[in-house]
Amino acid sequence: MESDLIKNRDRAKQLMAFDDMQYGRCRPTDVDISIDFQGRTFVLGELKGNNMPLTLGQKIHLEGIVKAIRAGGKVAYAFLAHHDTPECEHDVRVAEAVPHKVFNGKEWFTPEQTSVHSLLQTIHKEHKENRQ
Repeated sequence: MESDLIKNRDRAKQLMAFDDMQYGRCRPTDVDISIDFQGRTFVLGELKGNNMPLTLGQKIHLEGIVKAIRAGGKVAYAFLAHHDTPECEHDVRVAEAVPHKVFNGKEWFTPEQTSVHSLLQTIHKEHKENRQ
């Protein structure tokens, strides 16, 4: 099933090549999901197929961003989710992906939620309840 939200499907297929972009031991990485709830709550997510783990660089990057946002007095989370979309010709239904781990600024934990959609609903509800 194809998403109606993808405006330019051909452009979306174009990969970003980070060749020749190493700075010391650091290289660029992408983030699959980034949500900003009114500048107060931030969520970053990475989706992987076949139960693949985060790379060490991705883990360090996500942890660093979450810690920096929290040090600034805001709320932030990062998560790893898995999907089982077998073929590249099909869109990955992000809402249906299964959250595997969530980072809250101190530790990675296994969430109770069984879909990315339900995880984000929980975080959004928390965000609304904590309005100042």
